[in-house]
Amino acid sequence: MPKHIAVNARYSHRRATGVERYAREISQRLFPPMREIKPSKALSPLAGHLWEQFILPAHLHSNEVLWSPANTSPWILRRQAVTLHDASVFDHPEWFKSTFGAWTRLSWKVLAKGVKAILTVSNFSRERLQHHLRIPDERIHVIPNGVGRPFEPKSAKVVEGVRTKYKLTKPYFLFVGTHEPRKNLDALLRAWESFGASGDYTLAIAGTEGIVFAPAGQIAKSPEGDNSIHKLGYVPDSDLPALYSGTSAVVVPSLYEGFGLSALEAMACGAPVIASNTSAFTETVGDAGILVQPDNTEEIADAMHRITKDRALANTLRERGLKRAKQFSWDESAHRIQSLVESL
Repeated sequence: MPKHIAVNARYSHRRATGVERYAREISQRLFPPMREIKPSKALSPLAGHLWEQFILPAHLHSNEVLWSPANTSPWILRRQAVTLHDASVFDHPEWFKSTFGAWTRLSWKVLAKGVKAILTVSNFSRERLQHHLRIPDERIHVIPNGVGRPFEPKSAKVVEGVRTKYKLTKPYFLFVGTHEPRKNLDALLRAWESFGASGDYTLAIAGTEGIVFAPAGQIAKSPEGDNSIHKLGYVPDSDLPALYSGTSAVVVPSLYEGFGLSALEAMACGAPVIASNTSAFTETVGDAGILVQPDNTEEIADAMHRITKDRALANTLRERGLKRAKQFSWDESAHRIQSLVESL
C-alpha cells in the first residue's frame, strides 16, 4: 500500500512568524494525497503538548507518514520526519523561559533517537544539531527555506499606501522579527543612536514579544521621546512586502539564526540588507548584503551610513539581493520534502 503524507498542523492556530510561515508554505505545496491533523482550536502550550503526544497519533492512518514542520512531534512514532529549525535552545538556553527550554531539549533528545528523519534549514543548523544530538549523517537532511509571493517588489503606489498606514513619513530603516534576545535589538538601538541621522530617517521596528522567550531587553523601554523610532507591532503578511520594498535597508543584527528568513524576504522585495556575519547568514545572504559583527554597534551604524551616502552601493545590493533570492524557492523545498517523506 502506498504511503501518504500527514502533516502535524498544531502550528496552524498561531501567528505567522518564521517557523509558521515555513510550515504553511510547504504544507500548501504538498500535492494530494496530503492530510493535515490539527486541534480544533488554539491550545495553551501544555494542552498543545498533550494533544500532540496522545491525541494526534490516534488520528494517523496506517498508510500515512507524519511530517512535523514546527519543532515538535509525538515521541512514540518512528515512521515520521520532523523539522528542527535551529539548535539555539541548546546553544543559548538563557534566551528561553526555563520550562520551555527544558521540555524542548528533552523532547528533541527523544526525537533524535527515534524518528526516521530530521530535517533542518541550513548547514549551520545541521552542524549544531549534530553536535548536541549526535544525529547520524544519513538521518539529518538540509532543505532550505524558500520565498515566493507575496514577497516581491511592490509598486510605488502600494508602498506609499502602506507607509501612510504606518505613518512612515521619512525614509526608514526596517527591522522585522519577534522581540527576543537573539534578535539583538539592544545593539540595533545603540547603533541607531550612533547613526546620528535620526532627524532625517526613521527606524521602524515590526514584531511583538514571543511567549516562550526571555525578555528581549531595551526594546521594551526604548526612549519614548525619540520620535525617530516607530514600533509598528505585528505586521501582517499583506503589508510586509510593501514595507520591505520601500525601506532604505532592512537591518537584521541577530546574534543567532538557523536560516534568516526575514533577510531572504527582504532581498526578494528588492531591499538592501544589513545582516550579521554569524550563524546561517553567510549561507542565506552571501555577498548580496552587508555583513557586520552583531556586537559591534559602530559597524552596524557605519553600514547604515554607507547605504544612505552611496546610492550606487544601495542599487547594487538591491540587484544582488533579487538575484540571490531566486535561488530559494518554496516549490523546490516542498518537492524535496515530499520526496524525502514519501521515501520513509
